[in-house]
Amino acid sequence: MQISHNDLNEVLVAAENDLRALKGARVFLTGGTGYIGHWLLNSLLHADAALDLRLAVTVLSRNPKSFAEQCPLLADHDSVQMVEGDIRTFSAPLGQYTHVIHGATDVIAQQAPIETFDVTVAGTRKVLEFARSRGAQKVLIMSSGAVYGRIPRTIDRIPEDCVGSLSSETPASAYGIGKLASEWLGTVFSEPGVMSCSSARIFAQIGPKLALDKQFAAGNFLLNALRDEPFVIKGDGTPRRSYMYATDLVAWLLAILIRGHAGRAYNVGSDHGVSIRELAEAIARETGQSSDRIQVLGQAALGAAPDRYVPDISRAANELAARISVPLDEAIRRTYNWYRSHQR
Repeated sequence: MQISHNDLNEVLVAAENDLRALKGARVFLTGGTGYIGHWLLNSLLHADAALDLRLAVTVLSRNPKSFAEQCPLLADHDSVQMVEGDIRTFSAPLGQYTHVIHGATDVIAQQAPIETFDVTVAGTRKVLEFARSRGAQKVLIMSSGAVYGRIPRTIDRIPEDCVGSLSSETPASAYGIGKLASEWLGTVFSEPGVMSCSSARIFAQIGPKLALDKQFAAGNFLLNALRDEPFVIKGDGTPRRSYMYATDLVAWLLAILIRGHAGRAYNVGSDHGVSIRELAEAIARETGQSSDRIQVLGQAALGAAPDRYVPDISRAANELAARISVPLDEAIRRTYNWYRSHQR
């Protein structure tokens, strides 16, 4: 199931200058076998061939054999070296590295909160110590909009300086608190003129290779459409989210890696918010389903404001000239058509 050349070429055009800045780079990538990692690795290898970048990419994986079975063209690529290990205890590969991209926190696997926190924080520290010991000049930490916790009702789009409300009394906060601690570690490890660490606070995504049967609303609705099933919303359908297509995601991540300021966090996502109900309606419309098949099981509490999880992206726009090039309807069509063409 390969990502389309059209999408990879789109990344190439949007991020050409940042990709050219990687010429001759030796990149260490964690989380390279997940959704974002797949897109990054595919995009880097596509650019390597198109722009003669002469990249070397080392990918850390807990199970390289499984990855090789699923993605032999990536795992066996001449520019890729697979390394097996846990993010907290891996044996450091030899040699110097110029760039490190750290995204190895599994948002799909259901783990105990203490395990999630440990993998996130201890893993980040291990990667940063490795990056410093290998002479890396640029480090990208993939963080999450979860660092904001519960958003005040008065905020429509979340800016990076929003304090939010992460609760230390809730075990479920392990992921968000861990990601915030990881960003802090990046700031501590940044050293002017030596190593620069920037963070990408990633919001909801949509695109080929997104898991369809996990906790992602967009993926669930796309799977409903592919199976010709009703769209079932267990809540009241009012929470607001936004969805960024994968080509924009990769271009933004590369911009933060190459041009992001040391110790700085950037929201990465679309600022076009839609309710879960509106998302279901959009997916039904773009996939030829009837909106009558949308079932909302919950009811909104009287007078309650909807949950919001939509970023303010002005920092990335102003500092990195980042922009959203794929609107939601187009993102839905591309993702749905990709899955239809790869259905078994």
